[in-house]
Amino acid sequence: MRANVRLTVQEILENRSFKDAEVIAGKNGLHRTVKWIHIMEVTGIEELLNGDELILSTGIGWKDNSEIFLAFFQQLIDSGAAGICIELGTYISSIPEEILELANLHDFPLIVFYQKVRFVDITQNLHTLLINKHYKMISDLEKYSHQLNQLLLTSHPEQKILKLLHEHLKTSVIFIPKQRETQIFSSKSPKEQREILQLLKGGNIHQYPNIAHQAIQALNHILADLFIISEEEYITEYELLILDRSATALAQNTLRDLYIKERRKTRETEWIHQWLDGIHSEEQLNRYLSELDPKLKANGCLVLVFKINQAEEENSEMTFFKILFRSVFQSQGFLLLSTNRKNHLIFILLNKWKPNDWKKRVEAGILQIQEAIAEDSKLAKIALGVGRFVQKLSDMKKSYRTAQEALKIQERVPNDCFSHFYEELYIFRLVLIADSQGVMDDFIYDYLGHVIEYDKQNNGKLLDTLKTYLKCYGSKKETAASLFIVRQTLYQRLEKLTELLGEDFMNSYKRQAIEFAINAYDYLSAPKKQ
Repeated sequence: MRANVRLTVQEILENRSFKDAEVIAGKNGLHRTVKWIHIMEVTGIEELLNGDELILSTGIGWKDNSEIFLAFFQQLIDSGAAGICIELGTYISSIPEEILELANLHDFPLIVFYQKVRFVDITQNLHTLLINKHYKMISDLEKYSHQLNQLLLTSHPEQKILKLLHEHLKTSVIFIPKQRETQIFSSKSPKEQREILQLLKGGNIHQYPNIAHQAIQALNHILADLFIISEEEYITEYELLILDRSATALAQNTLRDLYIKERRKTRETEWIHQWLDGIHSEEQLNRYLSELDPKLKANGCLVLVFKINQAEEENSEMTFFKILFRSVFQSQGFLLLSTNRKNHLIFILLNKWKPNDWKKRVEAGILQIQEAIAEDSKLAKIALGVGRFVQKLSDMKKSYRTAQEALKIQERVPNDCFSHFYEELYIFRLVLIADSQGVMDDFIYDYLGHVIEYDKQNNGKLLDTLKTYLKCYGSKKETAASLFIVRQTLYQRLEKLTELLGEDFMNSYKRQAIEFAINAYDYLSAPKKQ
């Protein structure tokens, strides 16, 4: 296939325009690819060449100066030209020995015509050949793409696509999924295949021009790696295009499989809802999970609740997020089960790795998801809560409840205390509980009511002063500096606070109650975050 879609110097020599030409140096470079034919009589190349051009010249630019000829020849080599054809007789009669040595050293084909030739005829013939080659390449790509599309309509197309790639390019094909076994299609011996795998795992493949790599991506996440290894010295442009189309087909197949799996998992919804509601026993849960994955050993578990704007339970966004979360958190050592209630996606994360770093792995997964949806302003308007990490499967109800509470608290919690994790929301957990029982307003009034009423009636700043005074641990100097007021003004405010709160307001227990009341008041007074 390689010879059919690229034009080499050797093939050009077989053209009728070169029947009287002779290769006098650089014969080891006849395999070089030619992408264009260029007539050049100037000696300063600079940015004139892109690489892989076959140069035609009469030598008029250096006819009397061997040093200029040598410098020009070196520039051609450095620019990646495919070779040079020189007409002898009109302006130069022979090629200097140092030029021949340079051509042989770099395997740079040097071809000469011993009589006058019409460059216009040569360029016309060769450009026609190049265009035909290009058309052939496009035609072959279209046929290959059609074959891929046909395979995608069959059952289990992955292996068929890899086999087609191997047979079409006659190269070794290595497919390395993230979660499954490696597949190799190659004519090499098992020992050679093991050596290839060892090389690929080393990661430093850029120094091997005969190896090409393409990542299999879906939802901004790498699911597998696809490699081709050529028996030739380098990978051609055509082989790269074929590799790209194969990788796209594999990604489409993977994404389709993920969607099918997610649809199938909706059947588990009712059972998972019962689990979250605490209906199933530990024995029932273990039996169910062993049927789901016999090798699974859950080292703790937790619930993550994810809120999106759309309320439809079966829309495409729901499926997108299920696939995204599954692919991300699987790479972080969790087995995911998912369900949804209205506009909430609920994920059960079963920890498969050691439990000591579960939180770091969840944080890393959340960061990956945020990065994946950052460019979509619609999808970026999300919120999620992470519940308690529990050891027993039957305690999942507790993790689910705390994940919901984390979402609720996030609606009003100050930015400097924001967290996705329930355990990091501190005193606001108590505020939520007390408020849900209808006792929070009375508590706030008992300890702050007089101060709040005074500020409303006098447009005062006693509450701000009290907050700052408590944050500064009773330091009058730091409080005055933080509020940008003089000491005398602070003393007047503290005197009023003592009158309203009592002389003992800085005593331990009362101070704790006042601080709690301040946090609760700020939380309940804050507008809900969008």
